[in-house]
Amino acid sequence: MYHADREIRDREIIKAILDMCDVINIGFFDDEYPYVLPVNFGYEYEENLVFYMHHAIEGYKNKLIETNPKVCVTTHKFIDHIYNDYDNSGHDYRSVMAFGEIEFISHESGDYKKAWEILCKCNGRTVPAAVFSPDFKVLMSKIVCRSENVIGKAQRHISSVDEVPFK
Repeated sequence: MYHADREIRDREIIKAILDMCDVINIGFFDDEYPYVLPVNFGYEYEENLVFYMHHAIEGYKNKLIETNPKVCVTTHKFIDHIYNDYDNSGHDYRSVMAFGEIEFISHESGDYKKAWEILCKCNGRTVPAAVFSPDFKVLMSKIVCRSENVIGKAQRHISSVDEVPFK
């Protein structure tokens, strides 16, 4: 990273940044160009950072996952036209980038319910009862990112969770 002083590796600070964000962008390998999709998400960060998302049971993204499950995940929060006293740039940001592997979660597995609970909790919703019906046509996936493949960044050095919200 060019500005090493902006790098964030602290798990609690990264979680605080993720809590500010509504969407992750997932970059998939495709033939000629990367294929990037924005999705809403849930996450947990214990040993590894794990993102959860739902999507259609058919589609191009699923083909890409089956071909190569390695992905890049990014998210950010950006504010412009503010005064900041650390560099007078007029903007501020927080971001997280992670590399991991995506896998489908079977409707029959115990992880399916857990994935929905985490996704809905992070989105401020309740889990719809319909998702547990065998006829429900939505697929769940998770992206597992080892901690060493997770990095945050901010406009200025952040040393505690209290410094994550924009001021």
